[in-house]
Amino acid sequence: RLRSTGIRAGIGHLRPFLHDRGGNVAIFSAFALPVVVGAAALAVEFGSGLLMKVENQRVSDLATYSAALAYAETQSQSAMIAAAHNVGRLNGVAPAHMTVRLVTPPNDPDATAVSVLIDAPRTLRLAQVLGERPDLTIHTSAIVEFSSPEEEAAGCVLALSGTESGITLSGGTKLEAKDCVVSSNATVSVPCGTEITTDTLTYNSDAAPVQPCQGIRNAAKTGPATIIRKATPDPLAGNAAIAAATDRFQSVGAMPAAAAPQVPTGKNIDFIGGWNQQSQNAVKQQAEAVGCTASWSQPKWTLTCPWRSEPYNFGSITIGGGVSLDFNLDAKVTISNGYVVEASSQRYNFNGSIKNTGSVMNFGPGVYNIAKGLWTGGGTTTTFGAGIYRIGRSDSDQCWGASGGGLYSICNTGTTLTFANASRFELAGGIANGGGATLTMGEGTTNSFKVGPSSTGNAIALGGGSNTYLGDSTGPSSLFELVGNINSGGGGCFVIGAAAQHDIAGSLLISGAVLLGAGTYTIDGYVAFGANGGGSATCNGRTISVYGQDVSMVLSGKSTPTSGNCKDMAFCVAAGYNNIVLSAPATGTMAKLAVIGPQQASNKAGAAFTQGGTNGKVSGAFYFPNGPLSLTGGAGVSGGTGECLQIIASRITLAGGTTGASNCTGAASAVASGHGPMRLVQ
Repeated sequence: RLRSTGIRAGIGHLRPFLHDRGGNVAIFSAFALPVVVGAAALAVEFGSGLLMKVENQRVSDLATYSAALAYAETQSQSAMIAAAHNVGRLNGVAPAHMTVRLVTPPNDPDATAVSVLIDAPRTLRLAQVLGERPDLTIHTSAIVEFSSPEEEAAGCVLALSGTESGITLSGGTKLEAKDCVVSSNATVSVPCGTEITTDTLTYNSDAAPVQPCQGIRNAAKTGPATIIRKATPDPLAGNAAIAAATDRFQSVGAMPAAAAPQVPTGKNIDFIGGWNQQSQNAVKQQAEAVGCTASWSQPKWTLTCPWRSEPYNFGSITIGGGVSLDFNLDAKVTISNGYVVEASSQRYNFNGSIKNTGSVMNFGPGVYNIAKGLWTGGGTTTTFGAGIYRIGRSDSDQCWGASGGGLYSICNTGTTLTFANASRFELAGGIANGGGATLTMGEGTTNSFKVGPSSTGNAIALGGGSNTYLGDSTGPSSLFELVGNINSGGGGCFVIGAAAQHDIAGSLLISGAVLLGAGTYTIDGYVAFGANGGGSATCNGRTISVYGQDVSMVLSGKSTPTSGNCKDMAFCVAAGYNNIVLSAPATGTMAKLAVIGPQQASNKAGAAFTQGGTNGKVSGAFYFPNGPLSLTGGAGVSGGTGECLQIIASRITLAGGTTGASNCTGAASAVASGHGPMRLVQ
């Protein structure tokens, strides 16, 4: 009891203290302070750790790419590690905290990759208040994978079809792709006397490539190439630019031909020699009946038509031998942004034709509506100024100087016909330039062409040895639209001006030299260079056969030659056509697309280089996914200097001493070292 009493007494003494609440906050604060400080430390130091992790991840990525580049270049793991360490030092990460090695990537056990792991310690100070560990290790890593070389250049030379013969060589032929891969989704046949030069060849047939004399050699020709069985997808399948270019055939095929002008009946003028007063009076009366005046100064007539807003109405104009004509050379013409403005320019209607069988006819600028054609012959010279030219097809005069006759809107069988300055041409019945004649249609950049077919179906027909120049059509309102074929004779020079879009509802059958202006050529038919003979000629001061810089050709293959070496081909080079240069644009929607064949699976029209069509240089993709490519008869094709030719066809055949070459390099050092492009995979 005493003890109990003592306890009760003690409690009694404490009771006032227990009931006194002064100072409680300070006591509890003292207990809580370490907890608050520790929590703040965790927030600050672990947040700082997260920032450090983000920074170190950036260093890991950079270091891994650097290491991969070094390894691809040198095949040295020491160089690989040193490159990663250099990046680490520059970013404050010591080499001791970096692990650099070659690994197998997570998604491709057959590939090679470079891994960089960073384990960076971070000392914790405030967090130790709670008794946490004194340091924290920040882990980051990255993996950069090398794709295989065959993946890197799968479409360099590629036979797509898995059911046809793949790649077949015979008769002393060679196929070279030293810095890229040759691929076939079917068989590969390289008999003795033939050769494929490549570091890697892929095939996808039950039987390995046939090469009884070990003709599939590496780039250095010191040993066999690497041969791998694998399927190769079409690298251009689904290409948006090709799809859009192919869709354009719908509008090209539906293009209406230019209509013949409909004009009222007018008065004929026959500019015969004014050697006596009677003949002079006859011509003057004819001119006055139209509203103009004519004056004679031997041997030239001068026709003057004062400015008026209404057009002058003529019937036909002809000229006799030994007589020349100046036709209203000072006519008023308004030009805006390079184009003739019709409403404020002098206008002339002809319900007949204009014929020059005399000597010289010079026409001033203006708007000319000529219902029944323009015809020149007999060594004459005819010139026109800047204007708008609407010309219907002749109804009677066969143009025998080009491609076997026919009725045309323009038939030039004289010496020279020139349309100077930029002009607009709407020609219902085509253009013919006879053998040895010279035709210039427009100068500068703002020309426009809308040309329909002659009675023989040609939009343009050119005789042997002729010279024909079409000006550029690159202005904002310019057109280049042909309904009908282009058919040229041998030995001539044909220059097609630049245009963003050359729309041709027909085929190109070329026997002379042709200089293709820059732009896309949408050809609703086929292209045949030399199918009917011909070859190189002097054109714009140099000898060429076919030359096109920044050119893409898109072919429908809707029609193909029905006989000869180009039979059934959508694209063909034959008859000794050499020094061909076709170079795709480097930029723009059609960049690196040179020749695009039919895209419909049902259209098997292919391409051929034959009959000694040598030294062809095509830069860009040569793409015939549904049709074959054949090189025969000593022909040859390769990429231009420093350019890349990518050959893709359903099957590829070389025979008879031909040579095919692709000089695409891709990432040359990566290919040489056995590795393709690199990608970050983790």
